[in-house]
Amino acid sequence: MLNQFHITKALFQNHINERFSFSLNYQGNDFQGIYHEGVINWFNPHPLNKMEIQQLGQVESTVTDKMEELLVSM
Repeated sequence: MLNQFHITKALFQNHINERFSFSLNYQGNDFQGIYHEGVINWFNPHPLNKMEIQQLGQVESTVTDKMEELLVSM
């Protein structure tokens, strides 16, 4: 589903407001966002400009699973 997925940066590391920036490639389109406690905030271009809402739900579910998996191992 996702061709590439990377955590690009930990923002406000070791603070209560810690967030994680990520990037991904989906069907040849690059997207970036911030992940915090299961919530994804997308940067522009927003994925809804390139995909249907059902596809976005699947992508967000995959991102959440990958983030939880990666954050547990950190």
